[in-house]
Amino acid sequence: MAQTAKQERDEAELARLQARVCELEATNETLGKAIGLLHAMNAEEPDAAPTSSDPDDSSPSTTNSSPS
Repeated sequence: MAQTAKQERDEAELARLQARVCELEATNETLGKAIGLLHAMNAEEPDAAPTSSDPDDSSPSTTNSSPS
């Protein structure tokens, strides 16, 4: 009987894992479609002109001839 109980546990685990695989495959497909749409939207947008100001660079500019 111990063999039957183990086999039942193994079958239940297999069913759980197969269900998880199906769920992950569906998620993967959905993400692939979303990424494809983002690529399509990005391709339709005109290239933005580069800006001269960088919001991350708030330090004053220095030159090589500045004293240290």
